[in-house]
Amino acid sequence: MRYSIFDLQVEDIMWFGIDTNGMIFACTSAGCANVPEFVCESREINEQICNFFMNMLERTTTEVLEAVNENNVLINDAIKLSQKGIFCFDAVIDDEVHANEYVRISSPSAPLRFEKLPDSIKSVFKGRIINVDITSTKYLQVNHAY
Repeated sequence: MRYSIFDLQVEDIMWFGIDTNGMIFACTSAGCANVPEFVCESREINEQICNFFMNMLERTTTEVLEAVNENNVLINDAIKLSQKGIFCFDAVIDDEVHANEYVRISSPSAPLRFEKLPDSIKSVFKGRIINVDITSTKYLQVNHAY
């Protein structure tokens, strides 16, 4: 089932992407940030990918927290994911300059690369590439599906 434009406005959607260097990153939309077409195509595939990274992948490294609002309810998920090698971004809220974008909230000490993923997840995850070097960007901008 496809995410509708209404779903994007009312749900805090977690989605995962791959940068141009094959590194994995996660974004949470907060109902306001842009969500790319490859996420909107299938709620089931997005949930399968989220389940893999959140519940099946082992922790292998330590996290580096960025400037974070302590009231952010997703900080524990970001720490957990960065301990698995994933860069984490959250929707920018209350900043007109970066509206609809994501800001990095945590980074892994040792990043996870796409080629290290099991084939079962690679097959559904490939094609989720965003043209960015995730290691050198604080703000992430993606094209909106709608």
